[in-house]
Amino acid sequence: MKKFLKRLLTAACVFTLASSVLAGCSGSVNPDDYGTTVVATLGDEQIYLDEANYYLRSEQYYYEMMYSYMYGTSDIWDMEVSSGVTMEDSLKEAVMTVLRQTYILCDHAEELGVSLSDEDIAKVEETADNNLSQVDENLLSALNLTRDRMIAILEKNALANRVWEAVVAAADTDISDEEARCVGASYVLVSDSTSSSEEETQAETQADGEETTSPSPKAVAQTIYDDVRNGSTLSEAAENQGLTAATVTYYTGDTFDEGSLGAHALSMAEGDVELFHVDGSGWYVMYLDAEMDEDATESQRQTMISEAQAAVFEETYSQWQTDSAEFTVDDDIWNAVPMDTLYVAETVAETESGAETTAAGTESAEETEAGTEGSAAETAEETVGETAEETSAQAETAAETTAAQ
Repeated sequence: MKKFLKRLLTAACVFTLASSVLAGCSGSVNPDDYGTTVVATLGDEQIYLDEANYYLRSEQYYYEMMYSYMYGTSDIWDMEVSSGVTMEDSLKEAVMTVLRQTYILCDHAEELGVSLSDEDIAKVEETADNNLSQVDENLLSALNLTRDRMIAILEKNALANRVWEAVVAAADTDISDEEARCVGASYVLVSDSTSSSEEETQAETQADGEETTSPSPKAVAQTIYDDVRNGSTLSEAAENQGLTAATVTYYTGDTFDEGSLGAHALSMAEGDVELFHVDGSGWYVMYLDAEMDEDATESQRQTMISEAQAAVFEETYSQWQTDSAEFTVDDDIWNAVPMDTLYVAETVAETESGAETTAAGTESAEETEAGTEGSAAETAEETVGETAEETSAQAETAAETTAAQ
């Protein structure tokens, strides 16, 4: 649950929106009037409720689907995520943050020489068509958009993405293997509590009348260590003791506490094996498989690239946000938008009969290159310095629900 809450709150809890009530607008609005109802402004630019509703419903559907699968309920919007702040409050604020960023980015497209290519536009149109034909009927009804209006919303999001790409192109992404190097290790833990207290304290009487005691955790670990030293693999030696070896990687640029697994791994050479004790855990036998694990090193490189891009974007966007016109939200209208449940989990009977529930635009979103990397939702996270892992998760999950991102 914490993972999804963090995704929900990432953007919403960082920016402070300048809220005001626009003259002539109050209370709930008929969904058919969303396209002509102004819900927010950025200076003279008007943001209509149908666009805000598009982001809101896409995210709402995603969260209801995930909570339903994981916790058996989609009744989440009244849950408090902090004192007096509900999930609904947080999501609605996050949507406004995304819209603000999208509009600010698009405002800088011309000065950066950024525009959508014919290929981008074709992919956006294809995405809109796929969404309109494939999304859950409940979500499609809640979006209440014409094809042309959906395309316009997706094009703005895609343009914001292209601006993001232009900004982060200035980041230093030339990261060497050594800078990103990760070591790969295998280990076996013989827990201090492996043997029961009875086995540790009482002798077992065998058929011949002799009394023996179960080997101590240290003795088991020593046997595994000796077997590896004598040519067995760690996995084989562990299996002989009824245990399983685990694999792990460590980034050489991280700092590890003295005596920790990471500290041991970084001090070893490829092919080394060590036996050591960690208080509160037990006896470890560790084998260094590789001084440079290629897959982990490449993953770390991508993480570092994302972090470099995020830093460049944060600096640029922070200045753009400071210099931009005032952003205002009509709270009366926005707060009155209902959060009636959209996602309904399929029943066992439906599953057995072959019924399928389609996530919002999953397939088409993955195919939409113009809107899957550096989307407004993703760059909102990067603006506030989120880790690369969660930036990736934001982009991935947004792609699964909005197809514009």
